[in-house]
Amino acid sequence: MKLSEEEKASHREAFRKMNFQDKVIYILSYYKAYIIIPLLLLIIAGNLIYGRINKKEEVLYIGLVNVAAGDELLNELNEGFISSSFSDPKRKTVILYPNLYISDSASVDNNQYAYASKIKLLGSIEAKKLDVVIANREAYDLLSMSGYLLDIRNTILFDKVFASTVYNDVLINDNRIDYLLDEDTSLDLSSRSEANGIDLSAFPVIKKAGFPETLYLCVIANTPRIETISLFIDHLNK
Repeated sequence: MKLSEEEKASHREAFRKMNFQDKVIYILSYYKAYIIIPLLLLIIAGNLIYGRINKKEEVLYIGLVNVAAGDELLNELNEGFISSSFSDPKRKTVILYPNLYISDSASVDNNQYAYASKIKLLGSIEAKKLDVVIANREAYDLLSMSGYLLDIRNTILFDKVFASTVYNDVLINDNRIDYLLDEDTSLDLSSRSEANGIDLSAFPVIKKAGFPETLYLCVIANTPRIETISLFIDHLNK
């Protein structure tokens, strides 16, 4: 409702006689919609701008499978690698998946954990959010046989790690289900050998961690980050 000139004058006089606190309360009550909405929009815009400015690029995804790594090694795989390999380390980050566990002979106690780890591995591989794994021999064999690993012979990595390259079996035919269902079917579990593992025994970063067993670096077959993996191998070998 539109106010008359007399009513406007009365409001101005009443406002003039208010103390400072009352004036603030009056302004906030009367004009809150005009103040709060623009303020909220300003906050939202500020958060979006801040997020874009400070967002870090995820340069590498690393899984630790059947490997219990301490804080020092985890830091070396993340901040250590970033700071030694990139000119703008504050804008880069590594995504680590520690404490993954897979096994063909998981006990009742850890069967659910092994299943959850396998699902996480498969989901990460499918989304191209897993580039390399550091694994013990059991995990390396299982990943290799399942065909998840890259044969590095035709990549830029092969010459770099030739002396440490490990060959393993990859299953190319598996008709076990047909064999069990049809007695006339012959079992076919044929495989081929591929260069899909790197023995990390002589790599200083891993050697320093003092693992009692041999660990292997394995490259996931569908990784789009081969050049970054090459930098990572250089870091492990410093």
